Amino acid sequence: MASKKDSSEEKQGADTSPIYVKVSSETREIINKYKDEGKTISYIIAEAIEIYNNIKSLSPEIAGTIEKYKEKYGNETKLIENAIRLLDKQENLERSEDIDLWCRARDELQMMLIGKTTFNQLLTAAESPEESLDKPMKRNIALGVILWVTGKPINDLSLDEIINAIKKMWIVANYFYFIDIRKIANDEYHVIFKHHENKRYSNYWLGYYKEFFLSDELPFKCHVEGQALDETLSLTIKKLYAKK
Repeated sequence: MASKKDSSEEKQGADTSPIYVKVSSETREIINKYKDEGKTISYIIAEAIEIYNNIKSLSPEIAGTIEKYKEKYGNETKLIENAIRLLDKQENLERSEDIDLWCRARDELQMMLIGKTTFNQLLTAAESPEESLDKPMKRNIALGVILWVTGKPINDLSLDEIINAIKKMWIVANYFYFIDIRKIANDEYHVIFKHHENKRYSNYWLGYYKEFFLSDELPFKCHVEGQALDETLSLTIKKLYAKK
């Protein structure tokens, strides 16, 4: 029977048993590079195997993403470098780009993007309560925003394009966290807007969208019906006919 000492020595010997492999000249150059820095071959191999194991342990989704983008960035190393820089910007606000700061401020601080015209009209309404929110509803830049997003002249826009542009920008601006568009019939849509505010907030946007869809600036005549609830706004918009 082998003693504990013999077993320990046998195990230690197995742990440090030599491995002989042929390597390419390129691999040999890499080994020599790190040997010159005082690293032993066994240390280099152990580190390389650990890194290899970590990469192979990645989920299929992440491995697929690396495979998808590595050619675009040149190789896996450059891809990982870019990913780490992006992570660093995300974790350190002072290093973030302006657009990243806005996205985080919107999500984490619940900030809203508001046009100067609307903001000034809200200030006016606050100073003149008797006018309530009529001016902010009527004097807004909704059409300008929609034209900017779509990149099309107003006469080339369909009702579908206008409603989907509203969905895109009003969520980006953080006025609503969810907008659902359902086509009821040809040129008739039911739109649900969800937010975390109150009924007064819903009433404001109900008036805002009614003013917009009934505006003379649109190339077609619309019929609009809506209901304002505590955290929901419901709109039904129907195109009646094209204006001449």
